[in-house]
Amino acid sequence: MSLAAEPRTGDRLRPHWMPTGWFQVGWSTDFPQGDVRPLRYFGSELVAYRDSGGTLRILDGHCRHLGGHLGYGGRVEGDCVVCPFHGWHWNPAGRNTHIPYQPDRPNKARRLRVWPVHERDGVVYIWHDALGRKPGSEPPNIFTDVAPHTVALEYHRCAPYGQIKFESLTLHPQLVVENAADPMHFRFVHGVRHFPVFLRRWEDEKHWFSQIGFGSRWREWQPDSHDGDTLSILNAGIGLSYTALSGSLNTLILLGTTPVDVGVSDMFQTVFLEKLPGDDPEVLRTRMAQATAQLPNDIAIWTRQRFEEPPALASAEGRAFRELRRWSRRWYPEIDGVAPLAGAGA
Repeated sequence: MSLAAEPRTGDRLRPHWMPTGWFQVGWSTDFPQGDVRPLRYFGSELVAYRDSGGTLRILDGHCRHLGGHLGYGGRVEGDCVVCPFHGWHWNPAGRNTHIPYQPDRPNKARRLRVWPVHERDGVVYIWHDALGRKPGSEPPNIFTDVAPHTVALEYHRCAPYGQIKFESLTLHPQLVVENAADPMHFRFVHGVRHFPVFLRRWEDEKHWFSQIGFGSRWREWQPDSHDGDTLSILNAGIGLSYTALSGSLNTLILLGTTPVDVGVSDMFQTVFLEKLPGDDPEVLRTRMAQATAQLPNDIAIWTRQRFEEPPALASAEGRAFRELRRWSRRWYPEIDGVAPLAGAGA
């Protein structure tokens, strides 16, 4: 997939509610074999089910016959989802394959939209692009793609305590990914003692990465100045922010923020804890509580935040924000009639 050409250098970032990219819609445990589940994202009604081979399929949710919702009362037969209204069968390609009262003549003209799905490490992603472009890559591997030190470590499964969903939040995913350009907020929102500093930062067409050092011994842009606490953040598009916390306890966290409708998103927090000696269930619950305690503080800010463009930036933070917002433009294709993210300068 080739992303849309970036706007001119002087253009402002104009986020809207139909961004392109991979977005999380749940966890693998949410979709057991034999179940049919309704979903709603990007203003669309969807249906999710597993075919006979266990592959998760996500299609538009309304039957193309008379519009019955496949996700409410539908069932799985073989590789197809069956409409509860009149029993029409729809296969993973979105085609009608069987009409019970007209078995020799399925409707070949009507099709359901098929949403590309990817499952990795217990996380379920869908691809969204309002222009119909196909994904050109897969979502990152949180164990190998975020920080080199995580590759050799072993982690507990995220289920069940490391799977937390925040539903119907009044926030836009752009506000979440901008955390990667904002080390200063850790001093005020999370109470760290010293202002964190950038150690590394890079970007390519699909990713924006920063590594932040915590503690007075760190020196800006000197990632080897000591062995201490760091936070590595890899943004993959607008909807996915992967983080690796290093130090005495190594933790991996994925924040997935997915628009439901204009003005509303669901947020998914997926946490993997490093395997350590003595990790009995009580210790793991305590560690998980510590790893997830800070996100509500961010949500309290994001759900009341106004998007400022251009923002008034201090010189110490200006470059990172400008680079991230310039990179973000590619994820917002020009679409007629799409609702913008309201805010100053929008």
